[in-house]
Amino acid sequence: MTPHEYLCHVLTTQEMRGEDLKVIRTLREELSGHLGRQLGSGPRIYYGGSYGKDTMIRESFDLDLVIYYPHTEPGSLANIFGAVHQALVAGKYKVHPQTVALRLPYEAGFHVDVVPGKARDASFHYATLYKNAQPHSTLQTSLKVHIDAVRKTELRQIVRLLKLWRLRHSVPLKTFALEILAARALKGQRKDNYADALLKIFQFIAKEMTAVRLEDPANSNNVLDISPQDRNSAAQAASQSLGAPSWAKVVW
Repeated sequence: MTPHEYLCHVLTTQEMRGEDLKVIRTLREELSGHLGRQLGSGPRIYYGGSYGKDTMIRESFDLDLVIYYPHTEPGSLANIFGAVHQALVAGKYKVHPQTVALRLPYEAGFHVDVVPGKARDASFHYATLYKNAQPHSTLQTSLKVHIDAVRKTELRQIVRLLKLWRLRHSVPLKTFALEILAARALKGQRKDNYADALLKIFQFIAKEMTAVRLEDPANSNNVLDISPQDRNSAAQAASQSLGAPSWAKVVW
């Protein structure tokens, strides 16, 4: 079995089961229905995160729901964030506010992140989010750009393998950072050999991670905030993986 074939085999073990997908869709329908009743028909609700990008792995997955108000909404972003929060509380959901999301924890560590925002125009292509952190601010981004940056660049399976690598080696990087790192490392490179692709990514992380600037592909003004400690930990994990005696010690 070649390294690429081994990684393909690993991917097959991480394919989502039908019952898992059914739970996710049921939750989405439940939350969408509740928010629609509470907030009216104006806001649009989309799948975001790994479901929207088709990068879920069975061993660890969550659900992101993005709720965008139309650009004609007169309320402020702070009011929108608060309204969605109140709507969830009214439905007896446990809500833990995050920086741009409202997190709903479920059993066994699973959670749903509801991300409120306001569309920039009638296309709903770009939106502005409220940053629920001191000092309060906003950021412009695009769910569609994020999804296309993975699904239309042949990165889906590679990101799934990176998520599994992160899980196995306790790498302190969020999925968004892994996606951007993969895109940077593989720019102009072939992506159809997963072993070659991962080696290039690990080489990039090991060499560049301590100082690399990671920008939101939808807005270069949004720079990912990663602590020096987490950068060093990721670089060390990548270096160790490059020196591993077999792929079975890297991703399994």
